[in-house]
Amino acid sequence: MHSQPLPRTFQTTRWSLVHRANGDVDEEARQALAALCDSYWYPIYAYIRRSGYGAHDAEDLTQGFFTRLLEKDILAAADPAKGKLRTFLLTCVRNYLHNEHARASAERRGAHLLTSFNQDWAEERYATEPVDDLTPDRLYQRRWALTLLEFTLQLLGDEYTADGKGDLFTALRPCLGFSKEKTPNYADLATRLGSSESAVKTNVFRLRQRWREILFQQVSLTLDDPTSDQIKDELSELLGCV
Repeated sequence: MHSQPLPRTFQTTRWSLVHRANGDVDEEARQALAALCDSYWYPIYAYIRRSGYGAHDAEDLTQGFFTRLLEKDILAAADPAKGKLRTFLLTCVRNYLHNEHARASAERRGAHLLTSFNQDWAEERYATEPVDDLTPDRLYQRRWALTLLEFTLQLLGDEYTADGKGDLFTALRPCLGFSKEKTPNYADLATRLGSSESAVKTNVFRLRQRWREILFQQVSLTLDDPTSDQIKDELSELLGCV
């Protein structure tokens, strides 16, 4: 099975990064765009695949889309007052597919902007996507939300590991939901961890509390100068996409 690590720069995927990615094609702009690509390439790839393109064409178009963002200065039109970053990018990729004409695959592949693009991993993941009721737009929104959720879980796991509590996180993670594993009961967890049920309850409470804090923070970083209510609204909307 091919694995694809989540981007370590997801927290920089916000309007400030978009503005940094504007302008001339210099090294700083490329690095800013690379951070954007790392976070958004799979939701956009899934959108293109669901729009009827084959795997290889979708790879080329995904590469070409992010190349065009920088080369044609599309990001200069991004305005946080007009909507959310994820919505802006979805509109951009729709327009890109609509206006895209036949061109040589080598021309798109030549940019090499998506250094983390893993075709095997992408197709493996795409094969697990729902096929009956999700339009390209809904699949894009779902994958964006799940990418953010997965990243927050990764951050939380990293914190526990850094504190020498990696095994505790592994045992308790199913209690957060969003897992294929069945949620264990406290008695089983206590036995597994050699602890008491009351201690397990306390640890689960702390885990959930810290995860909510990380999720709240990461959602806030995708908005432009958000209020607490705006973050809650965005969080509610994202969870509704899952």
